[in-house]
Amino acid sequence: MENLPSSEGTESLHINPYTVKEHGWRGLTIPGSRKRKWYTVLHNDKLLVTALLTGIPGEYGLRHSHETGELSIHFRDEMRPEVTWNPPGVLHGGMPQPKANLADAVAASLKQRGAALQAGNADVAQLVGMITELQQQMAELQQQLRDAVSPGPAPRVIIDITFPPFRTLIDDPALPEQRVVTGQWYD
Repeated sequence: MENLPSSEGTESLHINPYTVKEHGWRGLTIPGSRKRKWYTVLHNDKLLVTALLTGIPGEYGLRHSHETGELSIHFRDEMRPEVTWNPPGVLHGGMPQPKANLADAVAASLKQRGAALQAGNADVAQLVGMITELQQQMAELQQQLRDAVSPGPAPRVIIDITFPPFRTLIDDPALPEQRVVTGQWYD
């Protein structure tokens, strides 16, 4: 780690992650693909900055929250940076949770109504069938679109910034019990 003058005359911080003393693996003892290499970029009384190497296909971190929140910076791909804020106490990370799909809910409702009306009107039943088929085609098209715009599986770096007292609650279904860690956390 070295401080170099920047163009404005202030010092900038340049860090070679391979030379920092504090680094290791998270998730080695957790079932499944939970392994992440981490590096402590900066740690003082005001900030804990961690760089995580992620993006291995099928890899997921642990579900956790931070007492004072977490600012996270990463690149979705080569040209799209993203900055996210996880408010204090809000669980994030871990296995992705299935999201409710409005189209599926509408289709289920239409199927129920169609079944009720089917006895009295064949045209309504046929219309419900057509709408259901259209809904399935829309879901396939949405998946194709997501696949087309998503970056391919590749390693990436996430920079996470937490604040004092640097307390993290690890609350993941893969673990037998919750853990509270202060400071840099391991698996």
